[in-house]
Amino acid sequence: MSLQPKRPAITWKIITVIAIGIGLQVVLNHLPPDLQKHYGDLFRAAIVLLAGGAISYLVEHWLKRLEANRIGARRATSVRFMARLVLYLAIALAVLAAFGVGLSSVVFGSAFVTVILGLAGQNFFANLIAGIGLVIFHPFDVGDRISFVTWQYTMMMASYPHEATKPAYGGIVRDINLAYTTLETDEGISMLVPNGILIQASIENHHDQQQRPYRFRFDMDLRLNPDHLLDRINDRLHTLPYPVHARLADLSPTSFSILLYGETRGLTPDAVKHDLLRHLIPITQELDATTKTPKLDSH
Repeated sequence: MSLQPKRPAITWKIITVIAIGIGLQVVLNHLPPDLQKHYGDLFRAAIVLLAGGAISYLVEHWLKRLEANRIGARRATSVRFMARLVLYLAIALAVLAAFGVGLSSVVFGSAFVTVILGLAGQNFFANLIAGIGLVIFHPFDVGDRISFVTWQYTMMMASYPHEATKPAYGGIVRDINLAYTTLETDEGISMLVPNGILIQASIENHHDQQQRPYRFRFDMDLRLNPDHLLDRINDRLHTLPYPVHARLADLSPTSFSILLYGETRGLTPDAVKHDLLRHLIPITQELDATTKTPKLDSH
């Protein structure tokens, strides 16, 4: 209900922009003939770009306000994306018309076919088509937390022995525009990912997942009693506000590995790792005091 007073204000802003554009066109028509002949098309194209850009901004701003309480996040994403596409296409055609290029020439002319074939091999056109695919097939929506794995983005792996990990990137989806999808990472940084990357990536959607899984592995000296060690770990970690499960994970000639795993609500993997290390380091120090040998090698 709070959005009702906003609609007339936006309508009047759009009308004002159109009126300004018409006024500029009237001024242009009264310029000296020489100026109109040499710069008329350029001035008209500039007017179209300014007016069209202002209207596009106002419409998108209104749709962003409307989405939460009226049509839902999923439908709002599709509407906002299609509104951008239609408005930008209309602006492009209007600019061409300002330069005297007719619609039939644009659609059926050989120049149009050449442009389309040229754009087909370009990243922007590929991202645009991919964006349409993301909006149609909905692998995720604005507000979802996702992670994706793709061969284009590599990750430097740790040098210590560890379990196989996916080089995943992720965050909360904040926007899907014509070329990029904006993610807000756990560090609060906006990450703009080309739509063409996401359309071919492996995507995990955590929207319906209330808990976030974690896994933490470390190595201990083989001379230690694993049952005794697991008992001490469980005694120390049971005070954490989330469940922690411990089990033996691997064996080498000089050490054995212990895996800690479980699920948390709202905590990032780095925050969980901090909690676990804070509780495990005293155990290592106690063991080191008795054996004089470092026991913990975390990853």
